[in-house]
Amino acid sequence: MVRAIGINIDTKRLSGSEEKLKEELEKFERVGFDCVEIPPAGLDVIFNGEIVPERLSRIAQVLKRSNLKFTVHGPDPVDLSSDRKEDLQILSATIDFASTIGAQTVVYHCGWCDESEDKKSREVENLKRLCDKIEKTNVCLVVENTKQTVEQTLQIVTSVNHPKVKLLIDVGHLFLRLRGNEEEFLRQLSLGLSDAFELHVHDNFGKPEDDAERSLSRELHFAYLYGVGDLHLPLGLGKIPFERAFDLVNEKFDGIAVLEINDLNRFERDIPEALEKLKILSKTGGVRRA
Repeated sequence: MVRAIGINIDTKRLSGSEEKLKEELEKFERVGFDCVEIPPAGLDVIFNGEIVPERLSRIAQVLKRSNLKFTVHGPDPVDLSSDRKEDLQILSATIDFASTIGAQTVVYHCGWCDESEDKKSREVENLKRLCDKIEKTNVCLVVENTKQTVEQTLQIVTSVNHPKVKLLIDVGHLFLRLRGNEEEFLRQLSLGLSDAFELHVHDNFGKPEDDAERSLSRELHFAYLYGVGDLHLPLGLGKIPFERAFDLVNEKFDGIAVLEINDLNRFERDIPEALEKLKILSKTGGVRRA
C-alpha cells in the first residue's frame, strides 16, 4: 500500500533561495501532501563535497517549522559506478544533510546500466562503503532506476545486500526506458514492487530523446510539442497506464509515493488534481485522461 504521498521541490526552482523553499513548503502543505522531496543541490548546503554548517543550520530551521515529512533527492550527476572520488564524498554529505533534517530516505540515481562488470562492481563497493554511515542514521538509501530497467537496478540493490539500501522505482523513467511497451513495463513493475521502498510518479509518452533531435529534450517547450523525453508531466497527460500499474502497486508495494512534476510554471494548477488522482489510484481507482 501507499503509506504517504509526497511531491518534489525541483533543484532549479530553488536556486539557493530560502524564501522559495518556505513558499513551496507552505504551498504543498496547504494542498495536502504528506511529505516533500528536498534537493540539497538547490539549497547550497554542500560546496566542494563538504557540508556548509551555517547554511545547513538555517535550512534545518526552515524545515523544522513545517509539518511535512521529508525525503532527500541526491544530486543527479553523482554516479558511484564512475571513478570520481568526489561522487562518494558528495553522497556521503547528502546523507549527513538528510540525517540532520530527519529525512526518511536519500535518493541515489543508479549509475551502472548493463555496461562493464567493472562499473557494476565499483558501484556496489561504493554503496557498501556508505552502509556504516547509514546504519548510524534513521535514513534509508534508495537506488532509483534512470536509464535502467527495474531488473538491472534490483541487481545493484541485491548485490549490496544491506537492509537500509533499498529499491526506488521511478515509474516515468521505466516507461521511457521501455519505449512505451506496456506489457514489459508492467512485468518490470511486478518484478520490483515487493522490494521497493519508494515510488516516483510522473507521466510521459514513452518516447526517448533519440527518437527525435536531442536538442528537443533540452528545450522543454519543444519537447512537450513532440512528446519526447523525460517530461515529468502530471498524471493523465501522457501515455503511462496508471490504472494497470496501480493494480500491481496496491497488491505488492508498501512505502512512499512521490509525485515528481518539475515545471510549476506550466503545471502548478494541475498539482491538486494530480494529488487526488494519486489518492484514488492508491485505493484501486482510475485516472481521467487529459
